[in-house]
Parts: sequence; structure tokens; C-alpha cells
Amino acid sequence: MHVQVGGLKDLILSCRIELARDMGYAAARYGHVMFPENAHEPALRCAELLLGGIGKDWASRVYYSDNGSTAIEIALKMAFRKFSLDRGILLDSDKSITNERNIQLKVLALKGSYHGDTLGAMEAQAPSAYTSFLQQPWYSGRGLFLDPPTVFIRNGTCALSLPQSIQNCHLSPGDKCFPSLADVFCKSRDSSAAADLYSTYISQQLSEYSVSSNIEHIAALIIEPVIQGAGGMHMIDPLFQRVLVHECRDRKIPVIFDEVFTGFWRLGVESASELLGCLPDVACYAKLMTGGIVPLAATVTTEAVFEAFKSDSKLTALLHGHSYTAHAMGCSAAVKAIQWFRDPSTNSNLDFDRMKLKELWDGTLVNQLSSLPNVKRVVSLGTLCAIELQAEGSDAGYASLYARSLIQQLREEDDIYVRPLGNVIYLMCGPCTTRDVCTEQLSKVYHRISHFNPIH
Repeated sequence: MHVQVGGLKDLILSCRIELARDMGYAAARYGHVMFPENAHEPALRCAELLLGGIGKDWASRVYYSDNGSTAIEIALKMAFRKFSLDRGILLDSDKSITNERNIQLKVLALKGSYHGDTLGAMEAQAPSAYTSFLQQPWYSGRGLFLDPPTVFIRNGTCALSLPQSIQNCHLSPGDKCFPSLADVFCKSRDSSAAADLYSTYISQQLSEYSVSSNIEHIAALIIEPVIQGAGGMHMIDPLFQRVLVHECRDRKIPVIFDEVFTGFWRLGVESASELLGCLPDVACYAKLMTGGIVPLAATVTTEAVFEAFKSDSKLTALLHGHSYTAHAMGCSAAVKAIQWFRDPSTNSNLDFDRMKLKELWDGTLVNQLSSLPNVKRVVSLGTLCAIELQAEGSDAGYASLYARSLIQQLREEDDIYVRPLGNVIYLMCGPCTTRDVCTEQLSKVYHRISHFNPIH
């Protein structure tokens, strides 16, 4: 359930006006520009901001597209090319293909992930409601999909939940419960028993997969860092994802971060890689990149990945594009939004010294929510506060209509428009939304849930 937090203040309204004005100027100044072998100022300026912000100290190239799913398709092509070159599948001299028919490149990904609705992006995610025969008859699931541990708040305690596939007999209570969410992200956990447990599990899964086939290769890791969005607003243990990245680095498997949902302050920082404490080879951004006013996406990557596409032949280039690649209005909006969000004079939520958003959701209220008998878990991070309602059987999951009466009450009586994610509801404010507005909305949701009695 997606809640658009209302009560926009003058500063937020000013942002919308500025975005609209800059887009209007770009439309009049540039119209439509075919981007191949061309460039324009908004695209160049946006690339500079991307590389100096979310790509700082690791990325050197930006590839524009029109939406998050397309950005993922591009990222997969980048990672597969780099892997193929590193493993000798492509000859370095002219990047010609050797033994093409006997090679199958697949991804390493997590169950519950979602990377978009285009065909290639859907192949990179585990079976789900989005990949069923009704939605995608061609789906086969080209990857190894691991079952990840999750973190959530329940009864005011931050807890770790391990899947059945990971044995937890060696973990102490201190490894599974945390005083605060900050402790979950602490790098000291890298030397914990949980880190060893994760490393053993991941190594075993990769070893078993490599032994089972000589022609199938895990050629890319793709993850949504920290939060899985459309899959149910699950917070993945950042330690697990950090260990996963480390294991792939050791095996020279390129790493893709899908930040289409999590990027640009959604989780309280400009890039979720800051929370994980590790960097990708390729990362994808969209949504908040333009302030949500118009579609635009970017796939950013390293110089090493870029070099994998260079040669004297045009056929070795990354032949992926469309008429609206780097369209001027979108790039102009992105320039304005990126600057607006990271400037404390326009974003009062920004703690400039730490380059993090201040806490937007009242911690006491979040803990009270998590202690309600009809609440299973709460995830509160950055601009996101997600609540899973207690439900069983057909009342749980994406297809559930369990929260229908709650949705109707919030909309008709509290003026909060929502759309469902099954029995999960979530509030998602903007990076500039005030804490007072967030508290007001969360209080209304708390009141409704505390009196929630679903009618079947």
C-alpha cells in the first residue's frame, strides 16, 4: 500500500515550481534531441552531478534511458560483457565470441526481489506474482536465487529473521536482536558469527551451482540494496548483502545495485551503498532522480566496464537506446532535483555535516505500531515506513485483499490515498517532507490499525 504524504509546505511547493520552470525552458530551448553522437548541456550537467554524488569515487560513466526497468536491462548487458571479457569468453583483441552456443550467462539474485517489468529484468528475479504465466509466459528465471535474512521492528525491538535455508544454531541472542537500527549497519558485525554463517551459506550455494553445470555461469550479482520494494518492503540484513558482494568480488562476478527505488535519499542517504558500506560495478537510478515529475533513468558504471565495450567495431558498442535517451526535459528536472535535495537551504531535513536526512518518523510511534497485536513487523528507514499486518493463508501476500477496509477508511475519512501491496501498507514521504507532516500521517495510520477489524 503506497501512501502519498500530503500537507506539502511552501518549500516543497517551490521545488515543484522550479522543476516545472526548468522543464519548460528545456522544452522550448531544445525540443527533442537525438542523443547518439550528440550532447546537450542538461545531459552533461546531470552526468556531472551523478558522478560527483551517487557515483563519487567509483563511477566514471553514465548511460541514460527512460525508466528503471530499461536501466536494469542496460546494467545486465554491461555486467555480462565485463564478465565475458574477464573469463575469456570474449577474445580481448576484437571481442569475438568463442563457443557461443555452449554458454549461458545467469544472475545471482535474492528471492523477493523485483527489478522491473521488461522481459530481461523479469528473468533476473525469482518466481513471484509478477513473473507468473499470466504476466510473463516466457519467464524461466535465469539465475540462482538465494533466500535472504531480513531485519524488522517487532514489539519495539529490532530483530533478525533467518530463512530455513540458513542454519542459525551458532548465533547468540546478541546476533539476532539489536538495540537500534544503527547497530544493524555497524561494520563491527563483519567479524561476527553471523558474517561467518552468511559466508559459508553463500559459498556453498555458489559452489554447488558451479559444479552442477559446465555451460552455465553466474555472470552478475543484482540486488536492491537494503530494501526490497515491490516484493513487500522487506529490509534485507545489510551484513548479508555486504558479505554477498565480497564473495562475488572474490569470484570476479560484476555487482549491480538496483537503486531505482532506494536511490536519492529514499533511505535517508543519497545512495544506499553508503548504508551497505560497499560499492557496485554498475548501479541503476530513476524515480526520485527527477523529483518524480517526469520519467528518466541512468545506469552508472566504472571505467573498467566502459573499456569492455571499446573497440574499432561499432558492433561491440552497447547498442541499447531509444528516441528519448537523455531527453532534455528529464535531464533538466534531474539537475534541479539532485541539487535541491542535497542543499540544506532548500532541504531542511538534511544533516549537512553527515550528509544524511534527519529522522522523519517518530521513533516512539514506530515502536508503538510494532507492538500492536495485528501488526507483524515494521520497517522504518529514511522516507519509508512500512507496516505488515498480521495475516495468514490467502490473507497474506501480494494478492491479498485483507487491508481493503483499512484502505477505504484511510482514504475516505483521513484523506490519505493509498494503493495496496497485499497485507503490507507503507508511508513514503519526500526527502523534503517535514517531520511534523510525517508524524501527523503516521498517527492517523496508527489510530486506524489499532482499531482495524477486517471484514471478509
